Amino acid sequence: MQLSLRAALLVSRFHWKHWEQITHDPGDAQTRLLLKIVRQNQDTLFGRQHGFRFIKNIDDYRNQVAIGDYENFRPYIERAKMGERAVLTEAPVLMFTITSGSTGEPKLIPVTESSRASHVKVTRLWYGRAINDHPGCAAGKIFGLVGSAVEGHTAGGIPYGAASGLIYQSSPHWVRRAHALPYAIAEIKDFQAKYYTATRLALEQDVTFIGTPNPSTILRLVETADRFGADIVKDICDGTLSDRFEIPTRLRAALADRIEANPGRALQLEQLIKRQERLRPIDYWPRLRLIGCWKGGSVGVRLKEFPAWFGANLPVRDLGYMASEAQMSLPISDDGSSGILAIDANFYEFIAESEIASAQPRTLGCDELEVGAVYYLILTTAAGLYRYDINDLVRIVGLHGKTPIIEFLRKGRDVTNITGEKLHVNQLIQAMAQAQSATGLTIQHYRGCADADASRYAFAVEFSGPAPGQQALSALLRELDARLHVLNVEYCQKRESQRLKAPVLQIMKPGWFERKAGAALRNGAPDSQYKPQLLTATPEDPAEIVCEIDDANTDTLKQELR
Repeated sequence: MQLSLRAALLVSRFHWKHWEQITHDPGDAQTRLLLKIVRQNQDTLFGRQHGFRFIKNIDDYRNQVAIGDYENFRPYIERAKMGERAVLTEAPVLMFTITSGSTGEPKLIPVTESSRASHVKVTRLWYGRAINDHPGCAAGKIFGLVGSAVEGHTAGGIPYGAASGLIYQSSPHWVRRAHALPYAIAEIKDFQAKYYTATRLALEQDVTFIGTPNPSTILRLVETADRFGADIVKDICDGTLSDRFEIPTRLRAALADRIEANPGRALQLEQLIKRQERLRPIDYWPRLRLIGCWKGGSVGVRLKEFPAWFGANLPVRDLGYMASEAQMSLPISDDGSSGILAIDANFYEFIAESEIASAQPRTLGCDELEVGAVYYLILTTAAGLYRYDINDLVRIVGLHGKTPIIEFLRKGRDVTNITGEKLHVNQLIQAMAQAQSATGLTIQHYRGCADADASRYAFAVEFSGPAPGQQALSALLRELDARLHVLNVEYCQKRESQRLKAPVLQIMKPGWFERKAGAALRNGAPDSQYKPQLLTATPEDPAEIVCEIDDANTDTLKQELR
């Protein structure tokens, strides 16, 4: 075992002993962490406005700071992104991770040295535990695809980029050295070119571990290898990178030293194609020992496709409950998607799912939770998010010591999420209004459904009179898809990479929406409080669907809108 890996495992074991100790008194660990964050930031703009100097305990903190979503923090982040110091944290903002918001404006999540250090610690612990359980996964190369950590700079000169790029940078040094792919691939913007380049380089190597958050990304990579098998074999044999894909000259030059003629490996792959009639990782990476990816929520639906590519017995371990805002759990088992709450990384509060709509919901600490119960999570981070409503539902599945073991269930109020796009109902409302205006059509009622099984959205629409012709309906669908590309940066990325498939338009029978409302009222919803759910994960009754329009030819329109 290489020296750097041995050293990293020793550090991981030290950190694990610390974790084991604090999990026996999570209340104390959380109190100390919160007061540390408050003291460090009491002289910031936010700290002065919220009386951080006078906070002595958790109750004081709850009295001084109201729970809020991203829009509560946007004014502060607008000032921070211009380069203003000590707005949310005394520590300077190193970068922003970018994610979709509830409107068309993306969210910029600040990252400080302290929050990045938390990423590093939890990531090292994950690798340490995984290697302890699966020693062979560290014997060869690591295959994974990440976004660029630097996609641009704010007006104040602060870089912003993908959270997956930050996670890569937070990985231990030995992990980055063992990576099968050069970081330059993260900068390829065209998704087909990125996936092809990644698989072309990785298929030459002895991969023993695959690690990338979204299982749909892993499937797209192995599908790309199979689809373009003949091209990849030729490139490997000749020491080339196909010019059929759009890769900037600068990046081709950066990849040149990783591309050499390898006729022996090309012959092996060619024989696999002849023998199996396809390329599968179970065949070309026979020493593969572990996959690390998300297994919970809607993204976990696609895990059922793994055995066809990797065999039935390859272990898959969840990477942990993480978001652009923070890394929040540490899985230590291959079973399920749960992990130990990262109590020394962030401060957490919980609101029971049944209480979230009340005027003054009761907030609980991590030492006050009931196993089996479902809660909304409220987050405080070292990077300047205070009592931040991340709008996620988690379930408490057990305890490690006295610390909760949690699993992510789904996004909460007014948000659907199939493969990381986090579509908000406000975006659907805005996109539908723009699509109607652009096509001249008037829709009486509509509803969006996130179909995780099909990895696509279905938009149900009802017209006041006869439905227009197929050409007009196809135009409406193209407009709707294109507007969502503009309004939601992650919807755009997932659609362009084809991890999210083209949506469909469902034409509903006259009276569909009224019948749905009537059913809700008959089931006990008060008439005065009934609100139609415009975005859901529950599919429509097939008996109510007149026809379904599927039109994926949206590329030209999307480019024009941008």
